[in-house]
Amino acid sequence: MVLDLKYILIGFLIIASIIPLYFYREAIYRRLYKKGSTKAFMKDCEIYLVSNHPKIPFDFNIEEKYQDEKDIRIKETLIVEDFVNQYLEYEYELTTQSSLPKESLWGGYESNSRLVKDNKRPTDWARRKEAAWNRDNGKCNRCGTKTKLVDSQALLAKQMKDGGGFNLENIVILCSDCAKVIKSENKQRTAKDLNLTYKLMKKVEG
Repeated sequence: MVLDLKYILIGFLIIASIIPLYFYREAIYRRLYKKGSTKAFMKDCEIYLVSNHPKIPFDFNIEEKYQDEKDIRIKETLIVEDFVNQYLEYEYELTTQSSLPKESLWGGYESNSRLVKDNKRPTDWARRKEAAWNRDNGKCNRCGTKTKLVDSQALLAKQMKDGGGFNLENIVILCSDCAKVIKSENKQRTAKDLNLTYKLMKKVEG
């Protein structure tokens, strides 16, 4: 008898958990499976990408590639992956930049621009990075996005082993995403770590 009551209680709990699913099945279905147009989504992505990554020539005529996909959530995800891939594949090469007028430089600049022991950065590296960041108006050299000084990455256009130095024209300012792309050895893994991927996927989930 006790055993029967136990099974009755379990059965009651199962039924109680299923009833809400039944009543809200349409809302759940709509959440998991979206229908409709992706035009607004595409426009939203275009505005975001053009505004935040103006140097990347994104192709926005890609919707037809995924026209056979009926679930908009999946379709939008595929579109995001396409945009991220375009961002990753954009051809870019680190090149020397403009310097600053001599009167803007500081004491010890010339001596600290040369190779130092063990390839360590000079003691005024933070000042050099800030000067390069100001020179570029706080914008990433690869994609053109505005980046805070603290979030920006400073890379050398010409490596020390190739004769490069710490002079300002050899310092290139990049955003964190572009720096990851430049250093990447596995683009598929890098794609998952990009802020761009996170931002665009939030639009899919929204």
